Amino acid sequence: MTRDELLVALGGRILALPEDRPRTVAVDGMSCVGKTTLAGQLEMVVSGAGRPVVRVAYDDFHQPKDVRHRRERLSAEGYLRDSYDAAALRRLVLEPAARSRPVVTASFDLADETPVAPPAVDLTPDSVLLVDGEFLLDRGFGSWDLAILLVADPAAVVARALVRDGDLGSPAEVRELYHRRYLGAWSLYEDTADPWSRADVVVDLTDPEAPRTLS
Repeated sequence: MTRDELLVALGGRILALPEDRPRTVAVDGMSCVGKTTLAGQLEMVVSGAGRPVVRVAYDDFHQPKDVRHRRERLSAEGYLRDSYDAAALRRLVLEPAARSRPVVTASFDLADETPVAPPAVDLTPDSVLLVDGEFLLDRGFGSWDLAILLVADPAAVVARALVRDGDLGSPAEVRELYHRRYLGAWSLYEDTADPWSRADVVVDLTDPEAPRTLS
C-alpha cells in the first residue's frame, strides 16, 4: 500500500473508537523505525476529521543518565530496563486518562538532562491520547484501545540511524550502538513481552513510502 493509504486505514481505525471516554492509542516500534513521524501524520488525519488529539512521546519520560547508563553503555538489557520511566508514564498519563482526568505530557527533558513539569492537559470524552515510543506494549502498561506496532528490516533501521544519529559517534560506533544496544534491546523485548500478540495492527516500514501491514 502507499503511505497515504496506510494513514487512511489507521486514521479510520482511530476515528472508529467510541467517544464515550478518552481513548488511548499506542504507536510502538523499534528505534529509528519512524514512530514519531507516523504519529504526527496520524494526529493531522484524526484532528483534521474533528476529533481532539493529545500527543505524548515516551521519549519525554526518560530516566536520568546515571540510571540509563548504570549498566554497561552498550547493554541491551540496560536500554530495555533502565532507559524509560514507565512509572511516570503510568502515573502522569495513563492512569489519569483512564479516569478522564488531565494528563501531564512529559517528566524529563533528555537534551537538558533535567526533570520537567509542564501544565496538565485536559481531556474530553472524545479525546484521543496518542502515545508513541518504544516498549509500549509491555504488559505493565495494561491494554490500549488501539495498539499499532511498527517494525522494519534491521539493516534499514541502521541505515536511517547513520543519517539521523551521526552525533552519537563515527559510523562504526553508531552501527555497534544500534546492533548491540538498541536492536539488542528490541530483540529482548520481543522475547519477553511478545508485542506482536498484543498489537491490533503490525506495519512493516522497511520502505516508509511502501508500508506493508503484517496483521
